[in-house]
Amino acid sequence: MTRQAFTKEKDHFIITERQEVRGTTALVLDLTKCVGCNLCWTVCPRYAIERGPIGASVRKRTTAPPIRINYHKCVFCGLCAFICPFGALELQINGKPAEKVKRGLSLPFLEGPEVLCKKTGNTALKFFEGDITIDNEKCPGGCSTCIEVCPMQCLSLPIAPKEKPWQKEPKVHVEKEKCLFCGACLFSCPAKDAIKITRTKVKHGKEGSESKIWKNIETKLLKPIYSRYWFYEERVKTAPGGEIKSAPKRKSLKQSS
Repeated sequence: MTRQAFTKEKDHFIITERQEVRGTTALVLDLTKCVGCNLCWTVCPRYAIERGPIGASVRKRTTAPPIRINYHKCVFCGLCAFICPFGALELQINGKPAEKVKRGLSLPFLEGPEVLCKKTGNTALKFFEGDITIDNEKCPGGCSTCIEVCPMQCLSLPIAPKEKPWQKEPKVHVEKEKCLFCGACLFSCPAKDAIKITRTKVKHGKEGSESKIWKNIETKLLKPIYSRYWFYEERVKTAPGGEIKSAPKRKSLKQSS
């Protein structure tokens, strides 16, 4: 018989755990690696990932995490851990790393170079190809939230050249060759549609790439990415179960020594 799941905090980890007769299954979120890109939310089949205050969390202005796992809905399939390019999520069974949906069988092995995230000092797997653009008409300018959350520091505030100080520069400069196309900047931006990200390809191996599970995930990843307004209005409100049970807030987490 399955027991009710719960969430606890230990050091810089948030552990969503479900105790069962034969052992314990857990999803472990490493707050030092999570950037709030919402790729985990994108692939979750049960709408069990909820967006947190990404900008404020990364800036250390709140103790709330960039994402929350809703244990009322989570089935601990581990797809969120599989897709995270930063290694911020890990599925564990009885305290050991595990896979319920196997790579090479139902999932392919994601491929790409390991790159250094200058913001966090950790590495990430760059497995997307795509494009990113900033709409200067919609960008409010001055908030720098997208720059703060970008793990690759591929966004910056341009400075007008000294020889032409009157020259109008874009509000945010993008070094596209560095971008992971993860979506952290887009989901943290306060302006609707100011940032546009298009993913054109997910790089992966052949084994496991023909399964229905992967085909469904790949379709989700390559769909147009909308702003955080769509995230709330279209995703959260229309999710199965609606807003009846939300993920636990930070203050309600159990403390673990």
